Amino acid sequence: MSELPTLAIIGPGKVGTSIGILAVHAGYPVVAVAGRTKESTNSAARQIGKNVRPCSVIEAAQSATVVLLCLPDDAIEQVCTSLAQRKKFLERAVVVHFSGVHSSTILSAARDCCQCSVASMHPLQTFPTVDEAIKKMSDTYCFYEGDERAIPVVERLAKNIGLIPIRIASTSKPLYHAAAVMACNYLVALMDSAIMLAENAGIDRKTAWSALEPLVRTTLNNISKMGTISSLTGPIARGDLKTVSRHLQESALAQGHIASIYRTMGLYTVEMAIRKGSITQRKAEEIIDLLLGSDNSHT
Repeated sequence: MSELPTLAIIGPGKVGTSIGILAVHAGYPVVAVAGRTKESTNSAARQIGKNVRPCSVIEAAQSATVVLLCLPDDAIEQVCTSLAQRKKFLERAVVVHFSGVHSSTILSAARDCCQCSVASMHPLQTFPTVDEAIKKMSDTYCFYEGDERAIPVVERLAKNIGLIPIRIASTSKPLYHAAAVMACNYLVALMDSAIMLAENAGIDRKTAWSALEPLVRTTLNNISKMGTISSLTGPIARGDLKTVSRHLQESALAQGHIASIYRTMGLYTVEMAIRKGSITQRKAEEIIDLLLGSDNSHT
């Protein structure tokens, strides 16, 4: 097996620090780390390994054959372009970012100015802390794309630190990331809206979540075992217009956008119920009319 390349990390946040720690454990020489503040840079360097040099962004970019830009999405292109235009990357280095939504094309300045190869890799997991990130990284799926010369480098890195690498088309990154946002961030929002409805029913938040959590976990287990369509239950799947109508009436009295959330999710649930075959097309149209607010006859 060929020798592992040197790594430099620019952006010592939770993702950058955890990847650095795992890379060192996998035998990679992580030679430099750079961040916005001296304090965060020194802290990350200490956590990653004793041979890691805390330094400036320019020094980090010049010190390794693989440069990992673990930066906020809005900063990646700007930092890369600034370094590339000043010829601060090693010639033919591999430059990688970790954004979920952006493809490697935002690193094109490194390719154009320094003959670098570019790629992106995105571990599909939420990392609240460095310790949790290290624990969860193992067996987490990692979606990657980029130049053909960079692909073997990021694929090998992903495998060596315990990720499951899956290649994705560069043009598919925004939709892929939207899927991740819906599964993670929007799930949190959905749970909060359910708790808020329970609060409107006179149930305190702690009790509401204690009661709802087993239902949520069972539903997730059902999806894992049977898939989404077979796991679908409830009034829309049964074609129960009276129940849906009552829900709409009462949720309209709740604060925020809860009624809108119910209507929007309901419309998609109708589509799923049709695919499941649990309601007829006529019944589906009646429910859609009700959800869109064009039929108030069902009480």
